[in-house]
Amino acid sequence: MSNDAKATSTRRPGRPKAGSEDKKARILSEALTLFSTQGYVATSLADIARASDISKAGLLHHYSAKDQLLAAVLDERDRRIVSQLPRPEDGAEAALDAWVDMVAHNQRHPDGVALYTAMSAAVIDSKHQAHPWFREHLFGAISYLVEAFEHGKTTGEVREDAPSEQIARRLVALSDGLQVQWLCSRADGGRTLNMHEVMAGVAVDMKERWLIRSE
Repeated sequence: MSNDAKATSTRRPGRPKAGSEDKKARILSEALTLFSTQGYVATSLADIARASDISKAGLLHHYSAKDQLLAAVLDERDRRIVSQLPRPEDGAEAALDAWVDMVAHNQRHPDGVALYTAMSAAVIDSKHQAHPWFREHLFGAISYLVEAFEHGKTTGEVREDAPSEQIARRLVALSDGLQVQWLCSRADGGRTLNMHEVMAGVAVDMKERWLIRSE
């Protein structure tokens, strides 16, 4: 049986027939799972098509290459997270609270964390399929936090001497480092690190250090 035939005949138990939900959403969901569990290199478009319950030709209609699909998966993951963030104009405290909530969200979605961490090697290779996404992702995360803290200075929420860029880079570095530790603790099967708890504690410390509280 051909790969295309397998793709159209294999469906997970209890799943609806292809076409009854948005096909692109299903492709992205299955690609995220397979890239996270099997690795990007070991996952073929035929694997993703089969898991998505469509033909490979049907998948290629939406995504013409695997690197294009990877970029779409990463973009969708970021889009969902960013859509939940308050505007930088809402201030530093709102941004810190949202950052803690984001870590809690990531802790509930291990597939996304696994893919992000597995693909992080792309930062050292400008030719890697995911390198442009990582560059924009890191720049966007740092810029968001810097803008929130700088805006807080204009409203009297944040101390004037707060090093906005250093604070932003520390938060991003901590988030990424916690994800590595969390995945390691999950893989070892022992006591699992609580990323949300750690980040919440850091956010409290930052608020006490840099935010101006009215008496």
